[in-house]
Amino acid sequence: MVDTERLLALLGRVTSRLKVLDGYAGSARGDVEGLLADEVRLGHLKYTFQTAIEACIDAAQHVVAARGLGTPSSNADAFRLLQHAGVLPAEVAVSLAGAVGFRNVLVHGYAEVDDRLVVDNLVRVTDLRRFVAAMTALLAD
Repeated sequence: MVDTERLLALLGRVTSRLKVLDGYAGSARGDVEGLLADEVRLGHLKYTFQTAIEACIDAAQHVVAARGLGTPSSNADAFRLLQHAGVLPAEVAVSLAGAVGFRNVLVHGYAEVDDRLVVDNLVRVTDLRRFVAAMTALLAD
């Protein structure tokens, strides 16, 4: 059984990060080069992405386990299992499975991360939002 309180806390964490990511997406539209030149803001952006994706992973793993959807072979696989169960649309599952790889680059290769790639990944914000919506809808069932 899905622990509603736990899932809502994780989704709240993603939602709070989305507000920050939305701000960076807005500033990137107006001044990508300025964002790329600001190491402090880039560091914050990377950390915000990392923690948003980790909260999505935690939520996905929780729902997969609670609903008995199988044993994911990886964090990315948890999103695929949610897709196969009809919980996530295919495009969201694919995007978030890819986001796991992006998170791994942020965590394990921080000094080697291409900052332009980080800014380019701001397009994932929509899929993070769609993940939150799908998980919220799951609670309503």
